[in-house]
Amino acid sequence: MFQVFARPKPCRIMMLLREPESVWHLSKLAKGSDTTYVYVTKLMSGLYKEGVVTIEPKGKKRVVRLTEEGVKIANAIFELKNMLES
Repeated sequence: MFQVFARPKPCRIMMLLREPESVWHLSKLAKGSDTTYVYVTKLMSGLYKEGVVTIEPKGKKRVVRLTEEGVKIANAIFELKNMLES
């Protein structure tokens, strides 16, 4: 039912980013969400422009973290998912 109301790939990525103890770089997000690196890169660029995520270069990789606004959005997605699946 959740997939009827929300696009699955962006929601999966937001749920992964919601885990604060993990360090997420673009390729790890692609593997964890079962999407392509190109898709994740394009999505993260858009979310960065909207202020939902921050992207920090760490060596060759770029680490992605949710901003305060991003955490609110990810929590709302999580609550919607739980409500629709119960």
